[in-house]
Amino acid sequence: MNTTDSTQAPAPVIASVIATVVDPPVITPTPIRADRLLRTSLLADRAGLRIEGELDRSTLPALRRALATMASGDAGSCVDLSGLTFIDTGCLRALVNAAAALREGGGDQVLTLRSVPPQMRRLLELIGWDRVQGLHLQASARPG
Repeated sequence: MNTTDSTQAPAPVIASVIATVVDPPVITPTPIRADRLLRTSLLADRAGLRIEGELDRSTLPALRRALATMASGDAGSCVDLSGLTFIDTGCLRALVNAAAALREGGGDQVLTLRSVPPQMRRLLELIGWDRVQGLHLQASARPG
């Protein structure tokens, strides 16, 4: 007579499963620091900001704060995107909304986006946001 039940898992496997259920592995997320992904600075030549790095969900609050505190000149403000390496649609929308806000209440100020990356320009055109009142896409300087 065989006393070993062939349907039972070996003892080490059962112990491993129990240990996983009782003490699940701890997964510690890597902290994301917005200052490593995004850097903003004031423009020297006019009212506005220079943006360097990535604009995504994790940096959206910092972008909104920077846009809200950005000084506006007589003609509006400028955001230099020459250092931009990535932008998602949420941050793109934040820029467009900032431009639209300049026009609220009958204002005539504009938000100029300078050095817009070609992919971003194309996306703005496809969505139709390039026609938003208060938004101006400055033509990129071409070499030669």
